[in-house]
Amino acid sequence: MRPLRAAMDRMSIPLRRIRQSFTMRAQRTESLCGQLWWRQIGDARIGGFFGFITDARGWEHLEPAPVLPEAVVFAFVRPLGHPLHRRLVAAKGSLFEKVARQSRYEGVPFDLYRDRAEVLVRHRSMRGRPDEILVLTACDFLMTSMRAYWASDFFEEIRKVRPAKRKAKS
Repeated sequence: MRPLRAAMDRMSIPLRRIRQSFTMRAQRTESLCGQLWWRQIGDARIGGFFGFITDARGWEHLEPAPVLPEAVVFAFVRPLGHPLHRRLVAAKGSLFEKVARQSRYEGVPFDLYRDRAEVLVRHRSMRGRPDEILVLTACDFLMTSMRAYWASDFFEEIRKVRPAKRKAKS
């Protein structure tokens, strides 16, 4: 766990840009170690995670399957099935679809999972690397992954998201 924490410490300055606009907290659970960031919109959350999968349970749907420790960057809309999820993920030409397309163009492809709360996912195994190399490799992976977010103005687009207007009852 020490090299994983060292990698996250090293990412503190690049993540400062996200901290300025979103709620952020360290996430250290049985399955994740990293930084969780989000924006609350009504009873839904839009956000993401930068860090590591430390327990592969619940991540079996990823291709290739996670080999721990696994560096991961994902974006989410929670809860699954919320109108915001349908608008930002399920709709044709949605924000998350655009980010997935831009990520392929940038050469850092994210997988798009329309039927999950963790919608955009990019991951890579760090197994077998010496600690000092793991820290550098993981930071490079995380920073490269962020390039697709920046290129698609993902953070700015999330800041613009507003709750759906309620229709007046007749």
